[in-house]
Amino acid sequence: MLPEVVFLDVGDTLVRADPSWADVYSSVFPEFDLTFSRDDFHRALSEVFQGWTAEGPFEATEEASFQRLKELDSAVFARLGRPDMPDAFFRRVDEAFRARSAWWVFPDVVPALDALLAAGVRLGVISNWSWYAPELLHDLELARHFETLVISARVGYQKPHRGIFEHALEVMRVAPERAIHVGDSYTADVEGARAVGIRPVFIDRRVGEAGHSHGALPAGEDVATITDLFGLLDLLGLKRPAATSMMTLAS
Repeated sequence: MLPEVVFLDVGDTLVRADPSWADVYSSVFPEFDLTFSRDDFHRALSEVFQGWTAEGPFEATEEASFQRLKELDSAVFARLGRPDMPDAFFRRVDEAFRARSAWWVFPDVVPALDALLAAGVRLGVISNWSWYAPELLHDLELARHFETLVISARVGYQKPHRGIFEHALEVMRVAPERAIHVGDSYTADVEGARAVGIRPVFIDRRVGEAGHSHGALPAGEDVATITDLFGLLDLLGLKRPAATSMMTLAS
């Protein structure tokens, strides 16, 4: 039986930073005379982001969203020996990540979403993102697929907190057992969805990459796993769009 609703994460599920998170950050560096080795910056970014567990509740306002990002980024640059970065720097970083050019939509996303809608499945977003996520999703021409965009900065809870999932269920007027949530984080997406009774689907788009360990599932974990959204269509017994065969050959 098809679910009534499919919720989807955004980062590394629908889109990825282009060409990478580090490159979007570094696009701002020349304005502030910053130079770091790529390895040092990646290490600081990874260490801070992996340790970030502020699930909420927190204030759901535009300024509070910026201050949360500033706190996160301040910790990154403090590790790099620059604890003194001005407010203007953090606002420029925020602007850089709000630009459409900073993001790449995975090629399977639009055809897969169209196929889900054609099958009568309702769609929603549940994402840990800053205040401007709805505007970005409109700029990327993705928002039209979704009935609701549930964004942590605008709800006051961050995955895996049950509050953000419960809010999404309430807005969509759907029972948890009639919903699926697709995301790339075991903790935020799989455990978070499961805790409120939503069936989780784990998406790992970087399977096979050299040295890849992001999102690895715990040993013995039994959760449906896909590598793209065409895999979700397969999982639900829906036909892949005809053009996907050519996309597969080209990849």
